[in-house]
Amino acid sequence: MSNFHNISDAMLADEIGTAHSDIKAREARLDLLKEEFKRRQLSSMRGSDFIVTASTSASKRLDVKRLRELLGDALDEYENETVSTRITVKALAKEAA
Repeated sequence: MSNFHNISDAMLADEIGTAHSDIKAREARLDLLKEEFKRRQLSSMRGSDFIVTASTSASKRLDVKRLRELLGDALDEYENETVSTRITVKALAKEAA
């Protein structure tokens, strides 16, 4: 049985929205803190609770659009389809009391 079996669909939507908003706020703060770490050009720093280390990596990705232009339908047999479900969250405007 699910941990959320006893809440209504509307309550589930609100719980998801609240968790989503909390995460977005924390992610925004985390992004700012990481940018400051990079701005200071730190490579590793130890605090009283955590060690933070910066590392740089590079990657290459195929430009599928350009390959499609070059190879056309011949590219079809090399493509894999992935099916996923995306859940979006939109805050509702609160009505004035």
